[in-house]
Amino acid sequence: MPISAIAASLSYADADARLGGALSAVFEGAGASPGYDEVLFFDGDLTLDGDFLDAINELRGGAELIVVTGDLKVNGPIALYEDRPGLYVGGHTEAQTLEGGEAEIYIHDGAFTHLVYGWYNHGSLRTGVVDTPWVIDYDHAMDVYAPGGRWVNNYDDDDDDADFAVGDGIVEAFVPEVVDAEDRCLNVGAFLDRLRAGLPVLRPGAPDGGRVGE
Repeated sequence: MPISAIAASLSYADADARLGGALSAVFEGAGASPGYDEVLFFDGDLTLDGDFLDAINELRGGAELIVVTGDLKVNGPIALYEDRPGLYVGGHTEAQTLEGGEAEIYIHDGAFTHLVYGWYNHGSLRTGVVDTPWVIDYDHAMDVYAPGGRWVNNYDDDDDDADFAVGDGIVEAFVPEVVDAEDRCLNVGAFLDRLRAGLPVLRPGAPDGGRVGE
């Protein structure tokens, strides 16, 4: 069973006031239609077993925005691909993965065993300093600071800041089991499965970073 702070259902305005305006400072959805009406507010530290969203729904479903004022530890993935719920964590976040799609996600520092992944051009994913081996960007609004991680542009090859990018950079660096041969990008599901199994994802001799194939 998860060990958690007591959850409260608050209006967005009340939750924002309790955090001294921290929510309205970072979440665009608060001021846009439909905005956030109900906030599932955890005052303190929160530890959950398994998939984050499944565990939250068992505690109390239907939240539009989840707020954890303290540390968040998840013994599984954090994967928020729909536009609701969003997530705000005021303390340290730990999980197997941090995956964002249409949701707005804002955390402070954290550690993610396998990867941080931003998918598609809705939503946003913003962090403080995080420890993770891989950051994968698919045309997403990402403000992620992972100084020890390798950055993959999984959308196109027009990114001088990425370590690996769509095309030769990915095809030549990664094992074929994790590459979409047609689109010449990573198959993120296969990539994550291989990481979880403890198998290599880079070809022998491939550099740990730098644009391969240029």
